[in-house]
This record gives sequence, C-alpha cells and structure tokens, in this order.
Amino acid sequence: MRHATRAASPETNENRSAGSASIQDGKVPDFRLQKPDEGGWQVRVVSTRGSYWLRANHVELCDHGKRIDLSDANAFLRAARKDGFNTEYVGPNGSAIM
Repeated sequence: MRHATRAASPETNENRSAGSASIQDGKVPDFRLQKPDEGGWQVRVVSTRGSYWLRANHVELCDHGKRIDLSDANAFLRAARKDGFNTEYVGPNGSAIM
C-alpha cells in the first residue's frame, strides 16, 4: 500500500492564474501542464482535489521532477478532463484552461 507523500501536495492554495487574461473567471485549474526548457512535459498539482485524484490514479506523476512525453501528457489530459478536472496548459504564447 502506498502512503501519501508531500510530493503530490498542491504547490500552494492561492490561485496563481488570477489576473491572466486568457483564464476565465471561476475556472480555477486543478493541474498545470507545461513544457520546461529541459524537454518533456511536467504536471504540477494546483488544487487539493487534484492532489487526491492524482495520487489515486497517476501515482507515477506525483514526483515534481518527473518528465513525461507528449503521448503520456495527452493521456493525462484526457483522463483528467473525463473526470471533470481542469488543467492549465502553459505554452509559449501564455496559458489556457482545458
């Protein structure tokens, strides 16, 4: 049995996307998906609700330094959206909630 660790805990309780012109009011993301300069994609937990879901469904992504490839990122987005979660995509032209 895996025990909860701080690795899947939200980074903060504040809404870091507040004030962004591309994010609609009331749509607070549960996860943040971004592509660091080092390559690969990285999933970050933003909400407590997202933290519980990530630990239950994708424990392999709980490590904050974990990088995934594009197909894994797409699979994660599909699963999160299917279960009603919002993900903030951070790309070269800003951010958007999916």
